[in-house]
Amino acid sequence: MSTPRTALVVGAGIAGLNVAHQLAHHGIDVTVVEAERVGAGASHGNAGWVNPAQTGPFPEPGLMRDGLRHLRSPESPSRIAARDYPGLLPWLLSLARHSTARHYKRGVLALAELGKRCFPLLDELADEGVEFRRVDAGLLAVAREADAVRAFRRAREPFRAAGFSVPQTVLDADSLHEREPALSTLARYGVELRDHVQIDPGAFVAALAAHVRGIGVRIEERVTATRLATRTAVATSAGLHHADVVIVATGASTALIGRRFPVIGGRGYSFDVPATTALRRSVLLLDDHIACAPLGDRLRIASGMDFGPSARLSARRLDPIARCASVMLDGIDWTDRQREWSGQRPLTPDGLPIIDRLPGHAETYLVTGFSMLGMTLAAPAAEALTRYVIDGVRPPVLTPFRADRFRRR
Repeated sequence: MSTPRTALVVGAGIAGLNVAHQLAHHGIDVTVVEAERVGAGASHGNAGWVNPAQTGPFPEPGLMRDGLRHLRSPESPSRIAARDYPGLLPWLLSLARHSTARHYKRGVLALAELGKRCFPLLDELADEGVEFRRVDAGLLAVAREADAVRAFRRAREPFRAAGFSVPQTVLDADSLHEREPALSTLARYGVELRDHVQIDPGAFVAALAAHVRGIGVRIEERVTATRLATRTAVATSAGLHHADVVIVATGASTALIGRRFPVIGGRGYSFDVPATTALRRSVLLLDDHIACAPLGDRLRIASGMDFGPSARLSARRLDPIARCASVMLDGIDWTDRQREWSGQRPLTPDGLPIIDRLPGHAETYLVTGFSMLGMTLAAPAAEALTRYVIDGVRPPVLTPFRADRFRRR
């Protein structure tokens, strides 16, 4: 197989930009087309966590049991509108089949092996001149009751086999407040994860886009890819785009690949608030599944995983998130919510991404399904996928993420 000379990347989120960066570094002429603007989807409003020791697949053991128990609660992290159930039922049944300890452990090992390269690749981007601010102070996972912290520790245990350190000590209230004074007195138990980097996702994606443009990548915004016209051409709103290879990195949008793969959108939410008492590090509120991400003089609050087309950004959805977070953090002005956002995270029912050649299309590749792990896994996935594109041989690290694993038996 000869090395391709040109490539078309569809999607300018964190996945597509990392692929464009890797391909360009191998001398390939790259064009990126984006239906909206750079980083407009889930790459913009997430918590900005790079954490290979927390990259477990979404369907954890007991997910369906716990999720269904709280689904109707106004403060539930996940929601499904009643009218959306029929369309989602096949996907939800597959999700339930994968919510087992065996599937979870297997998924952890696959994702952790891919994620091992995330920090070296982040360092390489900084060395190349991509300008972004990072905080390496670690992550505190805290809760009101010790049982929630113990459950979090158990879910991290499979990472030990992948070579990551797993916290052994449950911190008491005094230890937590010594590390993080902004926590309220309700934060009584917690654990600390060291392998964690906090970045501003929007600023990072913008800086990466500027960098790839600087090394010759063309990014065409407001250009919608509509179909795979031929083996080496994509029909877009701006006409046909021809390239030796095509990489589809469109996140939760599956319009270009049809319904051959069970990728759906899980809608997440975030907003920023001024922080008069700034958090020193990232904080995960385990009781309500809320991520608290310090971004300079503001704090990003991110939560939610809503399924179905009825999910929308609204004060009714954000108010419970703010209410749950407010009792756990001090020194926050909760009345001044800024940058309210919602976006679709691409999910597969087994919680693993798809990083592979598109079956039946030898020159087309697919990279999607990162769930809430895009900031951690996009760069390692792009590095491995680029080797696949150039050599024609699937790297072993990508074997668990084959596209054909969803074929009916």
